[in-house]
Amino acid sequence: MILNILGARGPYPAKGEPTSGYLLMTKEANILIECGSGVLTRLLNFISFDDISFIICSHLHADHTSDLGVLRYYLASRGKEIDLYIPSEPKEEYNLIRKGVYRVKEIENNMEIEIGNLSIKFLEGQHPYKSFAVRIEEDGKIFGFSGDTGFKEELIEFFKDADLLLLNAAYTDKEVEKIEPEKRFHLSPKQAAEIAKKANAKLLVLTHIKPECNEKEHLMSAKDVFENIVLGTNTQVIEF
Repeated sequence: MILNILGARGPYPAKGEPTSGYLLMTKEANILIECGSGVLTRLLNFISFDDISFIICSHLHADHTSDLGVLRYYLASRGKEIDLYIPSEPKEEYNLIRKGVYRVKEIENNMEIEIGNLSIKFLEGQHPYKSFAVRIEEDGKIFGFSGDTGFKEELIEFFKDADLLLLNAAYTDKEVEKIEPEKRFHLSPKQAAEIAKKANAKLLVLTHIKPECNEKEHLMSAKDVFENIVLGTNTQVIEF
């Protein structure tokens, strides 16, 4: 598998850096995971729009879906459709996205699907919008992505033995301590590292990082818990 990081900022872009978007290239498919602001122009560095096999969006916040509207223009102009896996809520956003070129497949908690030799599983996270983590396995290689979620014990087992674990780290460690547990809708660096360590992951990539974040502190904080970590903002291509 190859992970191409198209955007790792959130909830808004930095100069020249898009919000959430990742191209996972497997033997079976080219999977676009998230389609946030500015992602499509980065995608063209790797493949054409026609080469996208299908799309997964963890949830329907704009920093994860805004470029779907732009991709719609391209697909419609060529009479094409594409499979899009998204949650069915909130209904207003869902109904806007599902019109036209997207063959929408609704994500549900604990859903499992098989596409060729790919095994894909979903787990609901903790977020104001219904949001899902995703685990993709092919020929023994495992990729895990948190989507937007606070800490949940279930994530550890869900991501067990992942070769590459892509986790949001939107909060700082100090920020997360000030928020009531049930209102924590993202992870901190230490929380992400704890999940990676307990899940026995090989590599952790931190993403969904605010433009104003002190990235050196973010990284060092996580490395206090788990050593093999990189920032998505400083990394473009990872083969695993």
